[in-house]
Amino acid sequence: MRKMALTLPCAQGILRSGTFYGREKRTGTMTDFPELEELNDDSAAEETPPAGRRKFLLPLLLVAVVMLVICVVAGIFAFQPFSAVDQRPRIAAMFATATATSTNTPTPTLTPFPTNTPTQTPDPVTPTETGIPTETPIPTPTYTPTPLPTPDGREREYFIPILMYHYVSTPPADADIYRKDLSVTPENFAKQMQWLKDNGYETITLYDLIYALNIGWPPLPEKPIIITFDDGYVDNYENAYPILSDLDFTGTFFVLTDVTDRSAPGYMTWDMLKEMSAAGMSIEVHGREHIEYSGRDTNWLVYHLLGPAETIEANLGYKPRFIAYTAGKYDQAVIDVAHEQGFWAGITTQNGTHHTKDNLFELQRLRVRGDWSLDTFEAVIINS
Repeated sequence: MRKMALTLPCAQGILRSGTFYGREKRTGTMTDFPELEELNDDSAAEETPPAGRRKFLLPLLLVAVVMLVICVVAGIFAFQPFSAVDQRPRIAAMFATATATSTNTPTPTLTPFPTNTPTQTPDPVTPTETGIPTETPIPTPTYTPTPLPTPDGREREYFIPILMYHYVSTPPADADIYRKDLSVTPENFAKQMQWLKDNGYETITLYDLIYALNIGWPPLPEKPIIITFDDGYVDNYENAYPILSDLDFTGTFFVLTDVTDRSAPGYMTWDMLKEMSAAGMSIEVHGREHIEYSGRDTNWLVYHLLGPAETIEANLGYKPRFIAYTAGKYDQAVIDVAHEQGFWAGITTQNGTHHTKDNLFELQRLRVRGDWSLDTFEAVIINS
């Protein structure tokens, strides 16, 4: 029996392989070895699953396949971009903490119920004095810097009268010869301006002259003339300015800025100059005080040339480009510093009307004297 037990596994392997040495393989049962036949039947029974178990295998397999498909689809969906704007995976965007957007919800305003307020009879009104209305300040005009024209290389010359005035008022009875010479009465000034208007003269500015000399633009009128005033006396505002405005003329006024700053009697104020500037008049540099420029060092000249220009710019809103030398005194150092500090030209007291690009800092003028008659004025203008 022990021997039989040892040989049974071996025999079982031979039966499964389909070969049995020493005897012919038979189909069906093995009559020669009934023990082996019994073992083979038991093994077959163990390998073949019962019919009840096979009935549940197919549904479970189908469920597993469906779950696998669902997982694949869910995985693809979860890792797609959340939106065109938000490129994070959907699963990351779903679990990210959203930032709350604050909204301003208007708080309803409670309308109070009206209360019955007893009406009181007002006391008799005591009349009050009407205050004197204050003057509306004149706005400072917006400044647009005027660029210095670049010369086009052409040589030009113009014969244009630049008239020089000082006082436009009747000199006092005790006036000296200098004051009388520098004073043109308002009546004579009005006649002179009217004669210019009637004879076709048109006022231009020093800016127009510089542009015309450098680039030939703007086109100048047939009879151009420039009217200037030195020192900034108050009668320029009271007498000359209204006459110029009535005739649609412009004028250039050279002022002493320190004198204007301290509101010295007999001189124009910044409010007057603002009004005139807004009306088209040019306000340019004469100096801080009426002090001669010649024979000064560079630091002194910078202080007395650049300082007044900055003061005018601070008060009127534009950078002045012209300097009229006080008392007509100047030298080459004055010209050099004036040019370095951004001035375009210098105005002298030299008699003449001939202007070129070569003498921009030595422009000539015609002094209008207090004792001139209208005939003398006409003759000077016509023959200039």
